[in-house]
Amino acid sequence: MLKQAKEIQSIQRQFQEINAMLMSIVSKLTLTGNPMVSTAIQDITGVAQAIENVQHEAGDQLKALMAIGSMINSSLSKDRVLEEVMDALIALMHAERGFLMLRGQNGELRPVVARGVEHINLVEKAFDFSRTIVRKVADSCEPILTTNAQEDPRFESQLSVAAYQLRSILCAPLKIKQDLIGVIYVDNRARSGMFRDSDLELISAFANQAAVAIDNADLFEDLERSNFKLEKANRNLEQAYQKTLEGWVRALDLKDKETEGHTQRVTVLTERLARSMGVEGDALEHIRRGALLHDIGKMGIPDSILLKKGELTEEEREQIRQHPIYAKSMLKDIEFLKHAIDIPYCHHEKWDGTGYPRGLKGMEIPFAARIFAVIDVWDALVSDRPYRKALPPEEVRAHINADAGKHFDPHVVRAFLELKDLSV
Repeated sequence: MLKQAKEIQSIQRQFQEINAMLMSIVSKLTLTGNPMVSTAIQDITGVAQAIENVQHEAGDQLKALMAIGSMINSSLSKDRVLEEVMDALIALMHAERGFLMLRGQNGELRPVVARGVEHINLVEKAFDFSRTIVRKVADSCEPILTTNAQEDPRFESQLSVAAYQLRSILCAPLKIKQDLIGVIYVDNRARSGMFRDSDLELISAFANQAAVAIDNADLFEDLERSNFKLEKANRNLEQAYQKTLEGWVRALDLKDKETEGHTQRVTVLTERLARSMGVEGDALEHIRRGALLHDIGKMGIPDSILLKKGELTEEEREQIRQHPIYAKSMLKDIEFLKHAIDIPYCHHEKWDGTGYPRGLKGMEIPFAARIFAVIDVWDALVSDRPYRKALPPEEVRAHINADAGKHFDPHVVRAFLELKDLSV
């Protein structure tokens, strides 16, 4: 198509140059005032008008071919592409009627879009002639031009020719590589003018580009269907993951009645604080999952220690401190949770480096864990526990503020203290 468009543009430029030259000659002859040149002026003016008409026609052809080129790179629906191909073809060929047929899964050609035809049904007798041409084009994969349809011996039935007074017909195959995907067909009656031999090359170039546009639309719709199925599968998988996480959390809550509800509360508040600090998208989802699973490592702590009523020994405290390591071990090989490990693994680290399990300091502590640490302490202190009553919120705020730069990231503390809503 690019070659065809360049040729048309070149012809247009040549015609413009010739036209300008002719007009210059006319101007000079007129200035002489010689009456003998009047006939020559008329002849030259007629040639100039003919050139202008050809220029206009070449411009229409170029527009139609460029329109098909833009469709090739578009993301239009297949139905829209078919409609625009048909409109461009009718305009390009100056045809009265036309239709486009595509090959179905069973190999049969079926009409999908038409112009100037009220009822496209190639089974009807009125379309015997058109059907004959379509069949010949489909079988040969070569375009056909007839300039005298009523007397053309190549075709079987003349019924529709006489009924519609058909005179000139063009039909071309739509091919992708060597595979036929359909045909395009246009016709005119005698009074509308006949197609020329040059139109055979033009409709062939058009058909080649139209086939690519239609095939691209097919591929785009296939891709959309595949993406829809993939997105649906991902949603289902995501829901399954979420149910699994919630199941783990419920199991931990059932195991440790003293902190029941803690996980849900800290998850909501951690997400709220993260949003206020500009976290969004996937990063926010990883934080939410990490908060849900922050104590999952306690599943590896013996009940005799985790549920002990009395004071823990130093060895037992050391065992408790292993739960972040257990959490990492449990989660590290689960692909969709690998970015959520920061909170379960690092939420007991402290800004001044006195936390565990690794003694990370300052910015070494992952951002998600620094956010969560503040919320974790907040919820623990404002909630009733068997060994103490909940502290007043203002007292807890003061405690957290006092620990900025020691236990907590000062920047996170400032953002936390600015939160208006800490209810769940």
